Amino acid sequence: MRRTLLLALLGLAAAGCPDSLAQRCPPESVPSGSYQLQLVLQQPTPDECLVTKSFDGGPIPTDGSIVADQPPVDSILCAGPSDAGPTVYLVVGNSSVIRQTPFDRAGSFSFVSPPLIQASTMCGCLTDVNETISGMFLGGGTAGFALGPDGGGLDPQPTGIDGSVLQTLTNPDGGPCVCNVPCAEHYVLTGTPSR
Repeated sequence: MRRTLLLALLGLAAAGCPDSLAQRCPPESVPSGSYQLQLVLQQPTPDECLVTKSFDGGPIPTDGSIVADQPPVDSILCAGPSDAGPTVYLVVGNSSVIRQTPFDRAGSFSFVSPPLIQASTMCGCLTDVNETISGMFLGGGTAGFALGPDGGGLDPQPTGIDGSVLQTLTNPDGGPCVCNVPCAEHYVLTGTPSR
């Protein structure tokens, strides 16, 4: 019985139009490419979130994974100056969170999402969800990436995204869960240009 976990990261349930996503780029930043993001759950992992008991006391499902396959979702990268220095932003179609990471000439990134506190998940208990998206922007070549001549946008525009996503669930209040909380979900993330 595969169930969808509250996906703090990308919430891959619906897609947004890349043009409208560009309007959500923070001030002083410039769009740097539209991408279809795809998550693939890595299974099994020793800390994978699994259903370990049933809600009604019945048998435990054979496949205790709480994550279902996810469709691709539209996203856009934006880049530009910020108070913290040059920054790259990730805007995802169906998430109100704008993630940010320091600019790195080689193309590495680490987007740490704000934690979801006391989130309702398929584990039947309130959990705190933390998420980190890390990896590389592809296509920088030997020279790497730079901010565009106008001070924003990535130059060259990345040809893809290769990364991973880690979501961890904890239950600080200790309430009863049907999953093996604390646990984690590990994903492979790929981003292909959508235009």
